Amino acid sequence: MIPETVVILLSDKRSGSTMIQRELSRHPDIRTVAYSPHAYLETHHWLKGAVLLGMPAEAFAGGKVYPGYGSRRNARTYLVDCLEKNVHGFPVPDEDRALVFDGWEALCGRFARPVFFEKSPQLLSNWAGLSLFLEWVRTTGFRVRVIFLTRNPMSVQYSAYNLFHSDPAARQFGWLETQRNMLAFRELLPEGTHLHIRYEDIVADPQAGFAGLCGFLGLPPAAGLGDAVHDRSKEAWKADPFFTLQLAEPVRQMAAHFGYAEAELDNPLKPPVPPLRRIARRLGGSARLFRARLYDRLIRPIRMRLKDLG
Repeated sequence: MIPETVVILLSDKRSGSTMIQRELSRHPDIRTVAYSPHAYLETHHWLKGAVLLGMPAEAFAGGKVYPGYGSRRNARTYLVDCLEKNVHGFPVPDEDRALVFDGWEALCGRFARPVFFEKSPQLLSNWAGLSLFLEWVRTTGFRVRVIFLTRNPMSVQYSAYNLFHSDPAARQFGWLETQRNMLAFRELLPEGTHLHIRYEDIVADPQAGFAGLCGFLGLPPAAGLGDAVHDRSKEAWKADPFFTLQLAEPVRQMAAHFGYAEAELDNPLKPPVPPLRRIARRLGGSARLFRARLYDRLIRPIRMRLKDLG
């Protein structure tokens, strides 16, 4: 009999966690939350908890409290919304710490039937949230497993550049920070409770990769896992004339530690793009990002509170 298990996948953003979630969720013994106010059924639970509980700014990425929810009040609104819509009848505690820890236990009790899967690409770069999660790991009665996922930093920066229009030259150091946290955090976990995988290895042989993940979780492999996985975007960054990033040496050193060869990290020199075309692309991406942040940090929390009042 498979024990009640909670699995969390930790990675940088744009590293392939959605693909892993999509495939694993097809397994009959693995469940995700039924609802989340965020994309891809991510609860953001421990990061929202870190904001709500006033964890020190120095423990967040860049030394600044994570701004994605707008305020501590909004972080609580998000937490309550996610819990009430996933665990019907959940008695919302007045005390914030009880909301964070008892709420997560309630989510696990609802979805660890027998395996509850959560991915959180925001968490690994924010030690404040990792600290709270580790505190829970050391006290819970659930069996806990952690999967660490790494992807080639060039592919990560290119994907983030296309979606968020972030500056790859600056963001590469965010990738470096998440990998440093990964190396440190896995040393704090009990032996045998964590597994490190690379995106490129999974897409190179999806069936074997997902069979290995199932084995790590103590589950029998399920037919068809990995069948929809492809590697068409593996090196798309090499052909994009707008993407001219050259990795900094500290980033290359960390990538080499995870097995990436020099040839996998080299970006060929490309002819310059006319300035007006580059500006137009940047403005379009910035406008989309501004709208998304305004909705997440202001409009959506207000709508949630108004709905509760109604």
